[in-house]
Amino acid sequence: MSRGSRPRSRLIAVAVAGGLAASLFGLRLFGNVLDLSGGDDHEVPLSAQQRNLVLQIEDLRSDDGLYTVSMGSAAKPGLYESAHGLTALKAADGEAPSISLTVESLHRAFADEMSEEPFSSAVWISQIEAATGKRLHREEDRQALLQRFSPQGFFRDPASESDSLSTRLNDTSSALAGLAQFGVELTAHQRAAIRQWLAQVGNTAPRRPVQLYHLEYIAEAIGVAPPTNVAEGARQWWRAEGRLLDASADEEDTIEAAYYILLANRLGWDLTEQRRHWEAVLSPDEPVSTDTQVSALTARAWTSLKGSAERLDPLVQRISKRRLPTGVVSSVQVRHGSLTSAYEVVRLRMVVGLPIDDPELRAALTKMKPTVLGTYDPLLRGAWLSLMDSVGGPVSARERRRIVADVTAGAPRTVDVRNVDVWNRFTDILVGLDEAVPHADVRSWEPDRPEYRYARSLLINSLHRTGRLDDFPAVRPRPAELVAEAEERLQAGTVREGAEALSAASALGWTPTHEDAERITALLEKRRDCPGASAFYRDSAKDDECGVPGTRAAYRISALLEGAMPAITRTP
Repeated sequence: MSRGSRPRSRLIAVAVAGGLAASLFGLRLFGNVLDLSGGDDHEVPLSAQQRNLVLQIEDLRSDDGLYTVSMGSAAKPGLYESAHGLTALKAADGEAPSISLTVESLHRAFADEMSEEPFSSAVWISQIEAATGKRLHREEDRQALLQRFSPQGFFRDPASESDSLSTRLNDTSSALAGLAQFGVELTAHQRAAIRQWLAQVGNTAPRRPVQLYHLEYIAEAIGVAPPTNVAEGARQWWRAEGRLLDASADEEDTIEAAYYILLANRLGWDLTEQRRHWEAVLSPDEPVSTDTQVSALTARAWTSLKGSAERLDPLVQRISKRRLPTGVVSSVQVRHGSLTSAYEVVRLRMVVGLPIDDPELRAALTKMKPTVLGTYDPLLRGAWLSLMDSVGGPVSARERRRIVADVTAGAPRTVDVRNVDVWNRFTDILVGLDEAVPHADVRSWEPDRPEYRYARSLLINSLHRTGRLDDFPAVRPRPAELVAEAEERLQAGTVREGAEALSAASALGWTPTHEDAERITALLEKRRDCPGASAFYRDSAKDDECGVPGTRAAYRISALLEGAMPAITRTP
């Protein structure tokens, strides 16, 4: 069976890796973002920007309850996934899902896929149009379909590995639907050729729901009666196989069940007596596949049966979580998060004053306890314990003592430019756990390049965090020098570098002036250009993605500027 009639699996497991969070220096809550009129963590009213950030953080939620680290961690958009995912949402909600892409931006976003599979891409674009009600095709998309018409009366996708009758039926049905969506009228000669081909193959096609559905659709598209064996073939399949299916149906069975229901609807059959049977087979709240084409078929068939809309909620939520800021669907169908990403998210919530309670994260962290306790990475263990403390996860006194001992033992005893970032992570975790940081011999270095100056800021902040600023091994830089360094990094480097430099300046006595705040805020706002994620910041101007590390750093800077002026005044 061809790709179009059978789902094409694109189960991409994205494991987000990376270092642990950079140091968390300031936890002050800034009045322009946080409404301080409430009480505890759950009662403080949230500002519009905070509510926006809560929703955008949730977009990072992975299937395992953890988080991915950036808006782009779900990988690039998928044309196949978008076509079927948006079709599923339209079928489930009855309303057209919105997307912000234009004709030009859609073709630019999917240029690689369109070049590789022009026929299928044109079909998928037509399905996105049908789901959204938005014109998105070009003349080249029409031609991609028309050029694949055979004089023998069928359409053929050259990218398909098979040239079976089933494949030709699927390609022809898909092409006719696409051309109808694009407003293309077939010539009388083309209709005659299709009619002749349909008459030849109508009685030889497999009598299974998928092929029977395509036969009926093609016949209606060209304005002729379907082959006589379509209705009888569907009845025979029901008696021989369909009635025997149950909730244990696999992906293949689910596909055929959905096509049978859709065919019955096209034939005008009343499936009232079979409804409970088919609801048990489809089971949209316990799907057999995460493939968006299976989801679309399930949603369409379920709606045809007039099944309970609530049972489609898991399917809708699964697709909605994979939608990117532009409204299209990610090419990733299974999203895996990471412990380090979850650590970043919780620290972001802390710095912005968002509620920390997270039952999904707590359950995920609890589930991974055996793995964490079995690892020899003290930083990973420490991050896990810190997260469990934050979200209220169960940790025994013995487990806590063991992890704290491992983190304490793993902390460097000699610190220089080569490992100050590692020491910074250890101090961040130990201070967060309210544990003592072991003494370290600190070596000096010449801050004669950007990365060495960044390392100097990390050192100052770590020493300040542990109450050992007097241990700084060289002449302390002037706060004004660090502020200038921060501004330079906000222009040419990363927001994180800027945040560390300003935190170091604050540790050495800097108090921002109104002029400081205006200059720095203007630089920050240039990084706040994330489509569909207006509360996020781009860490580097060169980054393709907007993630949690850069966003958390931006809000740390805003906290440092508190008092000089409202650091962020634009409400998304």
